[in-house]
Amino acid sequence: MNDEVARSDGEFLARIDDAFEHSLEPIPDRLTAAARDAFSWRLADVELAELLFDSANDELAGVRGSTAQRRSFRFASGDFVIRVHLTTASMIVMVEPPMTVSCTVATSESTAQHRTDELGELVIDAPDLPVRLGVDLPSGRVVTPWITG
Repeated sequence: MNDEVARSDGEFLARIDDAFEHSLEPIPDRLTAAARDAFSWRLADVELAELLFDSANDELAGVRGSTAQRRSFRFASGDFVIRVHLTTASMIVMVEPPMTVSCTVATSESTAQHRTDELGELVIDAPDLPVRLGVDLPSGRVVTPWITG
């Protein structure tokens, strides 16, 4: 019986190996998005910041230059506002009212910890997209939705 089980196990493993030798179809974007959404539920105990402004959808009044060169967001959580400005070179975060807080910048590849200065500002090199910002406010941890472009 052991020879029979070993042979069936060997056949089973050979079939698995054969299945992965063929090139797999790319994962559809909608499934990737669904997986990211499901993964974000591991943060279900933190508050999701409300998007108040996105320069891709709203016009930036009084700002020169192409909107393709930068992207601006404004998020809110209670009495706090989090502004994010993304360019090809940098990401600027501003917390209002100004205060020093811990921030987490998460991408699909990495997570980095930072702190704003006493003016509530943080300037770092532009992270890869998608990116999500987590901010430890006095009222609790807040995360932004994923910024994808």
